[in-house]
Amino acid sequence: MELLRRARRHHLTAAQLNGLSVSVGLALDLYLFSAVFGLHIGLAASGGAVCASLTDVPNPPRRVWPRVVPAALLAALVTLGVGLLREQPLGMPLLVAATAFIALMTLAWGPRAGPLSFAGLIALVFSMAWEAPQTRLDAVHHAGWVLAGALVYALWARFASWALRRRYRELALATAMRATAQRLRSRALRIAGELPAAEDSIRASIADDVLLADTLQAARDQVFDAQDSVHARRQVDLLLGLIELRDLLLASRLDIPLLGEDEAGWHWRRSLAETLRQLAGALQQLAEALVGDAPLPAVSAAQWRAELQQRLQARPCAAEDSRRHLLAALQGRLGHMLDDVAAMVQRCRTSDREASLTPQQLRQFVSPEGWPMAALPPHLTLASPVLRHALRGMLALSVAYQLGRWLPWAAHPHWLLLSVIVVLRGNLEQTLARRNDRISGTVIGCLVVAALGYLPGGWMTVPVLALIYVGAIGVAHAYLNVRYRVAATAATLMALLQPLMLEPGMPPPILERLADTLIGAGLAWAFCFVLPSWERRSLLRLSQQLRGALARHGANVLQWAPTSAQQLDQRLSRQQAYAALAALAGAGQRTRAEPETVRVPDAHIEALLSHAYRLMALLGAVQQLLSRRTQRLDPLDAQQALAQARQDVLAKLRDAATTPEPLPLDSDAADDWPEHRDDLSLTPWLQRRLRLCVREAGWLKTAVQRVRDAIAGPRID
Repeated sequence: MELLRRARRHHLTAAQLNGLSVSVGLALDLYLFSAVFGLHIGLAASGGAVCASLTDVPNPPRRVWPRVVPAALLAALVTLGVGLLREQPLGMPLLVAATAFIALMTLAWGPRAGPLSFAGLIALVFSMAWEAPQTRLDAVHHAGWVLAGALVYALWARFASWALRRRYRELALATAMRATAQRLRSRALRIAGELPAAEDSIRASIADDVLLADTLQAARDQVFDAQDSVHARRQVDLLLGLIELRDLLLASRLDIPLLGEDEAGWHWRRSLAETLRQLAGALQQLAEALVGDAPLPAVSAAQWRAELQQRLQARPCAAEDSRRHLLAALQGRLGHMLDDVAAMVQRCRTSDREASLTPQQLRQFVSPEGWPMAALPPHLTLASPVLRHALRGMLALSVAYQLGRWLPWAAHPHWLLLSVIVVLRGNLEQTLARRNDRISGTVIGCLVVAALGYLPGGWMTVPVLALIYVGAIGVAHAYLNVRYRVAATAATLMALLQPLMLEPGMPPPILERLADTLIGAGLAWAFCFVLPSWERRSLLRLSQQLRGALARHGANVLQWAPTSAQQLDQRLSRQQAYAALAALAGAGQRTRAEPETVRVPDAHIEALLSHAYRLMALLGAVQQLLSRRTQRLDPLDAQQALAQARQDVLAKLRDAATTPEPLPLDSDAADDWPEHRDDLSLTPWLQRRLRLCVREAGWLKTAVQRVRDAIAGPRID
């Protein structure tokens, strides 16, 4: 349990804790096989363990073996193939091509297959780095040791996941809280007009929302998949509170521009922003209390409300100023956020309470798992970016393999393959980022190894090298998807130190490593333009998916007094809509790195994202009004308004025959504000929100059509 104590003491992130766990598991694997069978077999087994460890990411225990064991089997099969075909002039190139194609086609199962795909390719590199077997039996033995090491590591991975399961949940929840706090702060800066012009854009705002969506989904995968317990129920309630807070935060952007830009308007904005900062501070303290020994924050929704009221009244709104109604509505909306954060802190002080959702219902919100064969057929067409990337990768690795054999320094042809494997991504933006980080990380790693050569001889002994080697594996694992430059530096240490462990005293091939990295990175970049998967292909599909997701969410939200089953449907459709928004925003960001001849105009993408987020915000505001203020709504009028709005929204989002509406220059154009007093019905405010929903649905349809028209224009494939 030293890992847990160290993680709590030093506040390690989930990725760092996972990297530390991987290092310990690999060290035990290497020591066990080396002590029993010798260093040579220990290194073979550790190679299999490294391949299996790539799929060992922070996961609930039940997800470990379905991910790690397939990687172990794939590593053994690739190793056996290389051992049997190593000296075959035709068989080996075919094996390289087949391995690349099959490994990359696993991406048909989505992002969760990324580590499995990488494991198969790394196994190809590791097996090529091993000395050629003398007989077929030697090849079988080597593959057997690789499989044994990988399976032993799988046992460790399952145990470590079980031992760290509670800590992983705490860290995932705390990360989501910190991301929410950061989003509150950035939103406060936007409301107060304090952001630099370069950051005050819809694209920058959406990037913040996408990051928050990713952290919330990571927390769902950990917390919602836990076994039912007092501790787990508390974490579930906290995460559900964060998800609702995200909806309120999204709705908080509505109507803010209507406060105006006079002195009073800016004073009210700064007052609202200050309250958001208070909420962010409370969430930050709560996150620290969850993962460390910090005390729970002292919060009071009533005190926050009083302070907000005092700040707003420092610049009172004149009786004839129509903005007084809007200001009261904004104050009430912010009050719901105050209540939710205070309730989250209070939940940490209560012992237990009945869960609002069952474990079976909660698991509907976690990321999909397993390897269903039905995922493959849709990608067996050149229109699929997965198949195009698999063919592109197959060609790139085949060229790299042949080039590695022809180069004057042919001692490590697998290094050239490795550079192509880690740099070539499915899109140009990520490939460019990987290329630059790979080169700089390799240079740093080579300098570190060169510096080690000047240390006293005792530093270059096998045990010390093995310790550095295992530590480098853990660092590379922890930072692979966080800071790739750090991961590339650690990977260079691994590659240069492994030969020294087998033959101490030999000079490390630093220049060869640098040359192979530069050539491999160049090859990966060049092959991005072979069977390219430009983002315009995905933007067409994603825009349609977003339109459908928002239609489903609108249909679920715009109904009176939903049943428990219908409320669950609302949560599911909300998650799907946010996922569709995040996917479209990511594609829009990636297309900016592509050639101008294949880009969709930024203005079209930003308009689509802007109207989609506004519609989501409006639907969230309607949902909050229906769930929190039902007693102040007229049932008959509200039901009629909801039914009509539901019909109109679905007609605009689902009916392709309706005429697109011209997009506005300003989506925040003023609308008639209902009278807002505590003794009056809020039905007029609901009706106003519903009118805005219908309007935004029409504008969203127009924005989707503009993207479709732009994609249908001339292009280069």
